[in-house]
Amino acid sequence: MSRSTQLMRKQLDYIWRLFGTGFSFVIFGLGGLFISILVFPLIFVFVRSPDTSQRVARQIIGNAFGAFIWMMKGLGVLSYEIKGVEHAGDGHNQLIIANHPTLIDVVFLVSLFPMADCVVKEGVRKNPFMRRVVVSAKYISSNDPAQLLDSCVKRLKSGGSLLLFPEGTRSVHGQPLNFKLGAASVAIRSSAEVLPVMIQCSQPGLLAKHVPWYRIPPEKPFFTIQVQQPVGLQELIVGDLNPRQATRELNEALLRLFELKSA
Repeated sequence: MSRSTQLMRKQLDYIWRLFGTGFSFVIFGLGGLFISILVFPLIFVFVRSPDTSQRVARQIIGNAFGAFIWMMKGLGVLSYEIKGVEHAGDGHNQLIIANHPTLIDVVFLVSLFPMADCVVKEGVRKNPFMRRVVVSAKYISSNDPAQLLDSCVKRLKSGGSLLLFPEGTRSVHGQPLNFKLGAASVAIRSSAEVLPVMIQCSQPGLLAKHVPWYRIPPEKPFFTIQVQQPVGLQELIVGDLNPRQATRELNEALLRLFELKSA
């Protein structure tokens, strides 16, 4: 194959992936609107129990996110491999934490852990395409920072699982991970088991912070989602520490764990 032919194929592949990425965002928005307007109202008509309607809503969201990822893979926008699903367990009183390199990390994670609680930014709750989705699933709003930690701890103590990004926002490419104390504080206060999930993308900068969707990488990105073995708090911190010390020790231990696994 001549060099000019190879170059042309790369250019055509780039154009196709650019189209596929834009098309995927449109489908994501329309899918959220469709579920909000046509699907979720039927749940509340036929399912009387609030707990059951929440579980049904979350399962629908998880399935929809899984289908969305499958569609992106089919379009050739990305490819991926998921490892360690057997470590997920039953999800009871489990804090699921992950690094956050790209915009679609949450899509992968919700498809893997559809019953987990999530913290949702106020902007997402106000989005007309997603508002009823997050309300129907009864996700936790980040609108009131003073109540956020208490809400997270309450959900975990009630026996559920919770998905958090310790960085609080997407990573900045080229800079080291920076875990805030929030996730560690929730784990300490709830005595929850920690389930680390490592996310790696072969194309740094894809859908990263401050990067618009149309700035796609020169090659198709490959995602690796690695679910690690769950870890008890006693395995990460030692000694008789007060809550503040324990939170800091746990945060540093979690950061070391992610840096070690991603090295």
